[in-house]
Amino acid sequence: MRRRTPLLALLMLIIVWPVLTAAHVIPPTPSAAPPRLILGIEQISATAWALLVGCPVHPHDLHVWAEAAPPQHPQTLTALAPGRWRAQFDGALPASAIVYGCGQSAALVVASSALPLWMQGVFALSAVAAVLLSTQLVRRTRRVTSLPPPAPAVAAWQAHITDEQGERTLALPTGMLTAGSDPACHIIVLGADIALRHAHLILTAEQAHIVDLASPSGVFCGPVRRRLRPHTPTPVDDEDIWLGATVRLRLVKNRGE
Repeated sequence: MRRRTPLLALLMLIIVWPVLTAAHVIPPTPSAAPPRLILGIEQISATAWALLVGCPVHPHDLHVWAEAAPPQHPQTLTALAPGRWRAQFDGALPASAIVYGCGQSAALVVASSALPLWMQGVFALSAVAAVLLSTQLVRRTRRVTSLPPPAPAVAAWQAHITDEQGERTLALPTGMLTAGSDPACHIIVLGADIALRHAHLILTAEQAHIVDLASPSGVFCGPVRRRLRPHTPTPVDDEDIWLGATVRLRLVKNRGE
């Protein structure tokens, strides 16, 4: 093992160095014009970024929801022109996320621009060196140690559902889940007035939100069935949620975590 340590260190250096160089040389830029809500993306630094938001009113409810990450709220919100705002965030710029605000939503996708020729050459040489070193390591390895299987994800929430299929309980992980009648949804619910993609459930370790995806029959919350505003995340407590008129959903956090 001691003989392989220098080779492993050199292999890691060859792989990591071009990536770090590219990350500092080429800032992320939008791959295409963002739809509706997002007008532009600005990389301020490695730990800060900003969105140019199009909204006719003050976007008080602006949120950025990334997969498997807590929601981000703007640190500062500055008016640039009528209907245009600059929202500055702290933390790393997500590669993909959903932005909610101003009564609408838009997908945020960030892609790097094309690499210059010298950077492409560096990556090519690094790839060749990594392949050669990997071959040497494989030849010197006399036994293979199998890795244990990854631990299964622990369900953080339970969803008690009543619809045309009857009553059932589903275990839900944290993240952004889609509920609707489409078989591709994370939570499939059936009802005469249920849309294919009816609502989003945004679950974190401590809080649950629901977002009506502009469904024709709506999403309602509480004993008086208050209709929720479309495309707006609404926190959910220990109360009934109605998708349309017939599907009832109740979210309960697992207490055994």
